[in-house]
Amino acid sequence: MSAKSETLFRARAMRMFKSIPNSWWESISQRAICGTPDVLGCVKGRFVALEFKATAKSKQAKLQDYKIRLINEAGGIGFFVHPDNWEEIYEYLLTL
Repeated sequence: MSAKSETLFRARAMRMFKSIPNSWWESISQRAICGTPDVLGCVKGRFVALEFKATAKSKQAKLQDYKIRLINEAGGIGFFVHPDNWEEIYEYLLTL
């Protein structure tokens, strides 16, 4: 999947987030802070950070790994999202 396909996948996910009750979502510009996950959100008071990848085999930068780990250790919800795990993660977010 190309970078453009990743962008289309992320845009589709952003539209789907609207169906999650009591949630807020913000797509982060890649020109923001280096390593910040692509999408930040809040679902029923739970902080969510999602880093979108084109495929399950897409490389994860060390800084991205580090920030997702810190978010999870702090009690937030952080995931690397790709088309193969999207449905599972989306269903999980619906259950929060």
